[in-house]
Amino acid sequence: MKQLDDGSMTHAEPVDPRGLVGLAREAEERGDTARALRLYEEAIEFLKDESDLELLADALRWKGTLHREQGETEVAYNCYKESLRYAVRCGSVRCKAHCYNCLAIVAQRRGNLNECERLYMHAADLASKAGDIRLLGIIEHNRGVLMNMRGKYLPAETRYASSMSAFEKVGDDQSVSSVLNNLGILYTKLGHYQRAVETLGRGLEIARARNDAMNESILTLTLAEAWVAAGRLDQAEDACALALELARDRGDHLTMAGALKCRARIERERGAFGSSITTLRIGIREAEVLEDRLLQAELLRELGQTSQALGNAADARLAWREAAESFEGLDARHEAAEISALLATLPAERNAPVPTWRRPNPPSDEGFSPSP
Repeated sequence: MKQLDDGSMTHAEPVDPRGLVGLAREAEERGDTARALRLYEEAIEFLKDESDLELLADALRWKGTLHREQGETEVAYNCYKESLRYAVRCGSVRCKAHCYNCLAIVAQRRGNLNECERLYMHAADLASKAGDIRLLGIIEHNRGVLMNMRGKYLPAETRYASSMSAFEKVGDDQSVSSVLNNLGILYTKLGHYQRAVETLGRGLEIARARNDAMNESILTLTLAEAWVAAGRLDQAEDACALALELARDRGDHLTMAGALKCRARIERERGAFGSSITTLRIGIREAEVLEDRLLQAELLRELGQTSQALGNAADARLAWREAAESFEGLDARHEAAEISALLATLPAERNAPVPTWRRPNPPSDEGFSPSP
């Protein structure tokens, strides 16, 4: 589930760091992540010598979000902490609210849910004081993501609707498409597949009209997962391949790992169990590096199901136990209950060998290997 925030060169003439930040924002929207990061870094260096601490705080936060969306969680966290320091120095309530929202997203990814809730509440209080309707919508949306993860689907949908109204009021189409993505996830969980597909189609129309490569890849992956859940494997395979291609083009390891999870499930549904295991082994290692506990747990759940299909009860049990521990730590109650039910289907336990997915990883035939 995607959460929201506000998201080398030589110069013959005096540099305008504000112009560099504007160019970085444009490159980010086009999906040119490498150029956007270079521009942000250059702008930040110039801004540190100027008095516009509010823009410096914004630039650091936007740079951090690019790193976060690529799965570089620790780098993002450090950018957000530095941004917060400048926000405090300049006294910008708006900037502080944005920073706390971003830090909450990192805490949620890492599974620190009490800290996450505290940070969202603090961010919402500051956003209210700043009178920032859009930011209040962002925080409301992100709290909806948290509700969805915990299996509180009706409150999640209510928060999504509230955030959608805020974004439509201020004309923020990019954030509207992100809400539609998470509504698609919710409807898929509830088994409302046609509604999910229609909702995701609306989001994709917005993303493509805006040339928003990041949201297009995320929405395409969510659509692939909806098609898998609906049993439409041909459509799922096409959407998954496109999502993986778009994510690779952007260097987005987080979406790539999610696409590997989806591809592995398609392979399992088609009976290609060996290919599914190989795909999942790559994805699990990638998710560990990305510090995304929810994605890692979802990959382990898939691994358990494929291992069970192969008749390997020992590997299935070990994978599901690891998944259950993560789901319980994330308070993902529906998923934790589902894993408990799956564990109950296994035969009595004997010995506990080293699971095959923890053994040395074979070379990838698609040039996508775990990060060092």
